[in-house]
Amino acid sequence: MLIIAFVCSQMFQSAATIKIALHGMDREMREEYCVVIQAKDMGGHMGGLSGTTTVTITLTDINDNPPKFSKSLYEFGIPEDLPIGKTGGKVKANDRDIGENAKSTYNIIEGDDLGAFEIITDAQMQEGILRLKK
Repeated sequence: MLIIAFVCSQMFQSAATIKIALHGMDREMREEYCVVIQAKDMGGHMGGLSGTTTVTITLTDINDNPPKFSKSLYEFGIPEDLPIGKTGGKVKANDRDIGENAKSTYNIIEGDDLGAFEIITDAQMQEGILRLKK
């Protein structure tokens, strides 16, 4: 728990900004912080009054984790009579990010010089589906 103290100035403001920068803040490690905030009047001098409140801070995700495959090599046996457009295999990369930052797309980048295959992304399952193209 973080405890932050600040002193109210004579000009009362209805809103204040509190900035916290802790080294290593990472949503994947810890998503929420509970912060106790204390305000003191009279410049914090003796006789002044104070009040506290608790604030829960939820970290939002940034795209800071790469997608990772569970294996470095996948092998599929494709029957020679597999109809065009049918699934020949699936791959999936996992991403520790969430929401939009965790969405993956898949592409064939080499090895299919004849253009016999295509890979599409199943947005629901976040899988790459390898299909016979021709």
